[in-house]
This record gives sequence, C-alpha cells and structure tokens, in this order.
Amino acid sequence: MFQGKSLFVHFVAVAVLLAVAPLAAEPGPADWPQFRGSARDGISTETGLLATWPEEGPPEAWRVEIGEGYSAISIVGDRLYTMFAGEHEDDPVEFAAAFEASTGKEVWRTVVGEKLDTEFGNGPRATPTIDGDSLYVLGSHGDLAALATADGAEIWTLSLTEAFGSQRPYWGFSTSALVDGDKLVIEGGGGEGKSYAALNKKTGEVLWTTGDGRPGHNSPIALDVMGKRRFVYVAGGKLRCIDADGGEVWAHEWPRGETHASPVFIAPNMIYASGAEGIGATLLRVDESSEDSKVEELWQIPHLRNHFSTSVVHEGHIYGFDNATFKSVSVETGELAWAKRGLGKGSLIYADGHLLVLSDRGKLVRAKASPDGYVESGNIEALSGKTWTAPTLANGHLYLRSHTEMVSYRLGG
Repeated sequence: MFQGKSLFVHFVAVAVLLAVAPLAAEPGPADWPQFRGSARDGISTETGLLATWPEEGPPEAWRVEIGEGYSAISIVGDRLYTMFAGEHEDDPVEFAAAFEASTGKEVWRTVVGEKLDTEFGNGPRATPTIDGDSLYVLGSHGDLAALATADGAEIWTLSLTEAFGSQRPYWGFSTSALVDGDKLVIEGGGGEGKSYAALNKKTGEVLWTTGDGRPGHNSPIALDVMGKRRFVYVAGGKLRCIDADGGEVWAHEWPRGETHASPVFIAPNMIYASGAEGIGATLLRVDESSEDSKVEELWQIPHLRNHFSTSVVHEGHIYGFDNATFKSVSVETGELAWAKRGLGKGSLIYADGHLLVLSDRGKLVRAKASPDGYVESGNIEALSGKTWTAPTLANGHLYLRSHTEMVSYRLGG
C-alpha cells in the first residue's frame, strides 16, 4: 500500500487466507464497532457500571505506548483497532493496527499511507470501521483501505484523490467510513458530483457519487425516515441529506468554516448540527410526509460551538463543548441549562446515566447526565499531553488515547 504501489483500486485475493482465519465476531450490544459507537451517537447501552469511583479512580487494566494520531478506538469482542503514526523502513507512515482489548498487546499493524504533519498535531484522523471480518481505514492523505481483521492483510485500496480528483484538506482527510448493507459510504471530496460516494464494500468499486464541495472533517450518519434510508453530513457550505442512491433529499445552508463535529439525529425527526469558531449550533425539523421535503429551523444559537468533539443527547438535553466550556442546552428551546469551565476543549460519551468526559489534556471526569446542574462524581488524571480523541466504552472497559499512550480502565459490567 506504500512506496510506489498504485493506491487507486487494488483488489487482493484473500479467499484462502480468510478460509483459515478465525471467524470475526459479530458486534454485540456492548461492542463499539465504529466512530462514536454502534449508532454513531456517542451513547453506550451498557448498564451496571461502577456505581462510585474510588478516590484514585477506576482500576487500570493496562497502559501501552502508541504513536501520534487522533483516530478513536473501535472494538468487537477482544479485538481493538485504531490508527497512529510511526516509522516503517525509515519512512514516516500511518498505521492501522489491532490490539488485544483485554491486555493491550499488539496483534498486527499495516501501513496505510504517508504520515501527515501539521502545527496542531500529526498522524491519522479517521476512526476504523469494523464490519464482520473486514476493517475500513482512511489515512490523512486520502488512502482508503479494506483490511482483514484477522491479520491486517489488504483486501482492496482506493486513493480518494485519484478516484475523485479531490485535494487533501489542510488538516487531513478525517471522515470515518460508514458501512450500510453492502455499501461503504465515504466523503470523496471531489468536484463535479464527487463530494460523496458509495463503494462496494467487498471490492472497492465505486457505485455512485453525488454532490459538490471540498472535503471537510466531519463524518456522515445514517438514519431511517418513514422507512427510507438517509445519510446526513456537512459539506460544501450545506447540511445535506441524500438517499440510498446518492440523490439529494434536502439541503440546508451552513456557514463555511470549521465543522469537525458530526450531525446528531434526535428522534423522531430532528437533526442537530454544530460548528466551531463563529458557526454555533442549530436544530432542524425534517418533514418528508409530502413529495417535497420540508426543513424547518427550530432554533439557532451562537454558542455550543462544537470543535473537534460531537455532542451527545440524553432525555431532552444536549451535552457538549462550546469551545472550552462544557454545557447543557434544551433540545426544545436551545436555552442554556448549565455551563462548566475548566475542562478545556474536551470530548465525551454517555453511559449508564453519566457523561464520561475527557479533557483535551487527559483529565477523565464522570458527571451526572442531568439538566439540573453539573454534578461531578469522579475524576482522574488519565493521560498527559494532547488528548483530542473521544472515549470508547466496550464490554465494561473504558478505552482512552492521547498522542503518546493508550489506556484501559475497568468500569464493571
């Protein structure tokens, strides 16, 4: 996949390999198989986690060194996958790698592409997506690959810049691929109808492309609207919705600028979206009951400006970071419920009645998911240095990473 090999579409015959490899585990309810979890909403359905944390924090299961990168951690069974930067034959590269979830022991690593260096951090941005015995990964320079979960062997590869004529975003390709049935939905970032694409997940063949606009830094979500499949994302100055064939269902004007956070679906028919700097947040209500889809803006607020972290929604309230202030706002009105400073630009997930919050300098906090006020019920200095990657919770264990370390804590379950 590196040093002279074409990265357009390269299909590798792996039938014999997979025939003798152990069968991949199907994701269970406590697994975390992709970016932001099974439903891409940052919410874990696990219960029975530690009721209280000891003063020194939850028990540490293991801690290992890891290379630079922002990729989050995906887990099915006892196999953990992420991406990081390192050296390969004296070349700076980006790896996809597998680890034992129970021990942190590395199982394999595969070169995905060249390393990206920027003034705000180096290495890969996208999070691996697990689907059966395949793993889908994307390097910072647009090198997309399907790998065998058993040993990291290439199944196929695709260069987004070659396939769609896109240019690498300044901060690198960041979108996390979405598996939907037999399709792999990915932001291609090309012009002339090649902003987004669906690929055959088994071969990498391009099935359709759609839309215009340079590549961004957020990831798509999938949802069902009145029995119809939809994909929602931000690209080209619009919040967009397309159908299963790539046709545009609706589009809503969106300020151009730093939009790293993904849209969030709020049942039964609302979409929340937010961007950093001067963008702010908005809530839309979508009506597809007639032939022409209608999109109504319920509210727009100048705060809750999500930067690199996407908010979570629980029981009528949105919890997330307004740049360096942690806040809760009402879904119904957009009004502020409470605000908490001191955590920096953090990230978060929801589990078992609590918000698990990781500050951008490695402090891990547990706080009650309640609009009545910020109530902290445990904290620990989990990591040091730049920590811009959201937590992962799978099978009773919490997984965190920074630019130098990866750590697992036992939360019960």
